[in-house]
Amino acid sequence: MLHTHERPEMLTLTVEHSDDIPLLIAHMRRMGIPHILDRHIPIRAYWGNLTSGWTAVVWLTHILSCGDHKASTIQQWVSSRLGTLHWCIGSEVTPIDVDIDRLHDLLIGLSRDHQWQAIEHDLNRYVLETWMSEIEQIHVRIYEGRVWHISPNGLFLVNQPHLWRARMSRQPMALAMLDPLNMPLVLYSFSQECTHPASFYDLVERISQNLPPRRYRFTGDALTAVEFRGAIHQHNHEYLCLLPDSLSAPDAPLDGARPACRLPADDHDPLASSSSDGVEWLTPMRVNLNGSPIVWNERRIAIRSPNHARISEEALRARLTRAQAALLALGERKRGKRRPRTIEALREAAHAILDSYQVHGLLHLDFDEQIEERMVRRYRGRPTGVRVERDVRMNVSVNTDALSRAVHSLGWQVFGSNITPPEPARDHMLSLTLPAASGFERLHGRPISLAPHDVHSPELETGLIRLLSLGLRTLASLEAIARRRLIEEGVFTLSANQDNGRSASRITGERLLDAFRDMTFAPNFHHDPSSMTPLSPLQQRVLHLLALPLEIYQPKR
Repeated sequence: MLHTHERPEMLTLTVEHSDDIPLLIAHMRRMGIPHILDRHIPIRAYWGNLTSGWTAVVWLTHILSCGDHKASTIQQWVSSRLGTLHWCIGSEVTPIDVDIDRLHDLLIGLSRDHQWQAIEHDLNRYVLETWMSEIEQIHVRIYEGRVWHISPNGLFLVNQPHLWRARMSRQPMALAMLDPLNMPLVLYSFSQECTHPASFYDLVERISQNLPPRRYRFTGDALTAVEFRGAIHQHNHEYLCLLPDSLSAPDAPLDGARPACRLPADDHDPLASSSSDGVEWLTPMRVNLNGSPIVWNERRIAIRSPNHARISEEALRARLTRAQAALLALGERKRGKRRPRTIEALREAAHAILDSYQVHGLLHLDFDEQIEERMVRRYRGRPTGVRVERDVRMNVSVNTDALSRAVHSLGWQVFGSNITPPEPARDHMLSLTLPAASGFERLHGRPISLAPHDVHSPELETGLIRLLSLGLRTLASLEAIARRRLIEEGVFTLSANQDNGRSASRITGERLLDAFRDMTFAPNFHHDPSSMTPLSPLQQRVLHLLALPLEIYQPKR
C-alpha cells in the first residue's frame, strides 16, 4: 500500500526596512502637513488612495529618510515598503499613487502663490504657538537663480557649479528663517531673474504678516542690499548685518566718525583686549521704495574679530612663504630653464609674483648685477675677443615693520545696524560671521526621484523648492523639540550653548533619524508587534526627546 505525503505549505516571509519612516510620518502628522495641504490644494478626480497632503508626506519621507534607499526612486521605494506605509498612514499605498503625474500635480498646486501663502500661514501658526518665546531674530538668505540643480541620477545639488547642471531654477528666492530654531518662516519668490528693489518691501511685508505685531531683528547675507535694509527700517524693525566693505585697523579717527567707543566684550574671551575695541560712526542712507524715499542714519560699527584675525594671519604668512620660495626660484640654475638676464626683466618677474600672492610691500627686494669679462680665444675663423657675462641676483627679506602693521590690520569687519546704542553686543556681532548649517544646503545630495527633464517649467521649479522647504521645517522642528526637552532635563542651559564640552547644536534632525537605521518589519505575520525589530534604549530615548509614543513602532493588528 502506497502512502502519499502531502507537501507542506510554503511560507514566504517578506521583510521591509522601516527605519525612520514611522517617526517621520508621525511627526509630519503632528505638524499638520497632510491636513493643511489637503485644505488648500484641490484633489484631482483621478487621484487614487492618497490625497495631495499625504502624497507630499510620502515624498518628503523618501527624501528625508536616513535609510539605505538612495539609489532607488520613490516608486521602487514604495513598492518595497507597502506594509510599513499602510500601517503608518492608515490606507493602502501603491507605486501608482506616487507616479510622475501625481508628483507634477502636487508641485503645480504648491506653485500657486495664493495657495502657498495660505499653507505657510497655517504652518507658521503651529510654530508660533509652540516656539514663540524662543524666537530671537529672523535670518534671511537669498538664493540666486541657477544655484540648485538636479543630477542625472535624480539627486538635489546646491552650489555645485563644476558638476553637470540642468535648467533648474532661474528665479532668485529669499528664505526667511527663525533664529535660533533655523525654522523656515517665509519662502519668497522674486518675480524677475534679478531682485527688484520693490520686492524687498513686499518680502518684509510678507514676513510681518506671518508674525505677531512687534519689533523684530533681521540678520543674514540678504541685508547687504541697501533696499532691504531700508524696507526693514520702514517697517520699524531692527537689523544687523556684516557689510562686504573692508576696513583697516582704526589707528586714527575716520572721517565723519564719532569718537571711538569700547564695545561690550565677552568676559570669557581671552583674546578680547584693547585691540578689539570698536569704532562707530553714522552714515546717512536714502533709498526709494514704491516711489517714496526712505531716509535714516545707519550705524557703522568696525570691530576686530580675534578668530577672523588669526585665520587671516595664518593665510597671510602662508602666502608670504610661498612668495619667497617663488622669488628665490627665479635665479635658480636648472637645466632647460631660462633665467632673467637683466635687472629690468628680473624686477618685472618679481613684481608679477608679488601681485599673484598679494604681498606687495611685505618683502624687501635687493637687486644686484655682477658683470664679468672673459677672454675667448681664437677658434678657426673666429678672432680672439672679450665676452661680457651678466649675472643678476636678488636677495629677499621680510619687511618686519610692514608685516606687523598688516597683521594688526587684519580681522577688522564692518557691521551695519539701526539698533539703538548700546546694543548690539560684540560677541553677538562676531557670531554673525560664523557659517550656519541651515538652509537648502542641508538637503544637498538628497534623492528627489525626478530627472532633470522632469522639471521643465517654472511652475514645477517653484513647487519643488517649496516642497523642499517643508522638509526643512520637518528637520528644524525635530531639532527644536529635542533641544527643548534636553534643556528642561538640565542637560543644556539657556545661558550657554556648551556644557561639559557638549553643544546643543550637535542635536540635529539628521542625527536623530540616523538612530533608527536598520529597523525591519515583517508584514506577513498579521501585523504582530513581535515582527518589528525591538527598539533599543537609544531609540526609546530619542522618541522620548521628540515627545512621540513608542506605539508608532508597534503595528496594529
